Amino acid sequence: MTAAAPTLPMFSGEHPRSLDSALRVSLPKDWRGLQIEEFYLISGSAESYIKAMPRADYESKVSEILNDPKLPREVKNSHMRDLGSQCQKVFLDSAGRITVPADLCKEIGIGADEPNMVFVGAITGFEIWRPDTFKDWKRRRALPKAKGKAHLDVKKFLGV
Repeated sequence: MTAAAPTLPMFSGEHPRSLDSALRVSLPKDWRGLQIEEFYLISGSAESYIKAMPRADYESKVSEILNDPKLPREVKNSHMRDLGSQCQKVFLDSAGRITVPADLCKEIGIGADEPNMVFVGAITGFEIWRPDTFKDWKRRRALPKAKGKAHLDVKKFLGV
């Protein structure tokens, strides 16, 4: 008998949200049902969004760095420093909210004066976007790639 693969959390869908004056935002009800209470947040490098990783996903990234036999110790240390210094840990409160750190809010252009955002499911975690920025990203994804090839059509990939 083979062991069953571990069940992954499934963050899916697009969920419009708004920050309150204390920079708190409620997770969608079905995401709260995953019973994940700790997330690591980091701003995107190529796009203007915040990536939210559950602790297990964050630990997996750390493990990838530590266990990569091709990386010299100095490079591992540098990667660990970058990851550790740029990620911010947040906790789900009893009302199902996280507090988004002010510096990350500022990086993507949200805050008390611009509270609207959209949570975007990314299967093992989720992303926080400004609605207009996400809409623009989706528009750009509909364009052909530079070499004329289309981006992955998820519906075609799934056969629907």
